[in-house]
Amino acid sequence: MTRKVVVFLLILLIGIGVVVTLNGSIPFISTFDAGGRYDADKLDYMGVIYENRTDIVAYEAGYSESDNCPWGFVHNGIDFFFRNGSTVIAAAPGLVESIETSDNGENVENRFYITVVIRFNASVVVHYNFEPWTQDSSDRDLQLDMLTIQEGDWVDIGEKIADFLHVGDSAHIHFGVIQDGQWPNPELHFSEDAYNEIMAMIHSFHPDWDLSYP
Repeated sequence: MTRKVVVFLLILLIGIGVVVTLNGSIPFISTFDAGGRYDADKLDYMGVIYENRTDIVAYEAGYSESDNCPWGFVHNGIDFFFRNGSTVIAAAPGLVESIETSDNGENVENRFYITVVIRFNASVVVHYNFEPWTQDSSDRDLQLDMLTIQEGDWVDIGEKIADFLHVGDSAHIHFGVIQDGQWPNPELHFSEDAYNEIMAMIHSFHPDWDLSYP
């Protein structure tokens, strides 16, 4: 294959918006059109994922880049411990890109995950990992049935995307943002009002905790 052909193929792939995966993480795409539905230039107005603060029953881990944090381990998102049946809402608008389940093995207490990925723009997706904390596949299936969205849907900020199934004591949603294949601090993307609300929620459980730690 000649050098000219190789260059042409590379340009062609870029031009059609080829999907690229970095370091085994969720892929990003080189082109994306929100169709004027919302401002997709920069995600700096993200909201919370709960309707009412009373829907959150615990807060045990935020974002941390080292083990120098109250929870003692690196953590690439925020864990929201919802009451059973509580409404989960979209933190940002976007396209429901994927809904997938995963099985961590029959010997794992927190065996089944239901992962919802909503694309905000070409480089940013918002990631919701539903963890009902169960070994029962029927619970996994029930949480899937409790989703109110499907792949290909467009959602608005604040729109309901699911009811939460709380089975085990540690049931929660692991929430995060992925940008260009990396997991940045989601704090960078919250609106001021959302940040203040989350801090108030955190301090209702742990008065001296921060949302994130370097």
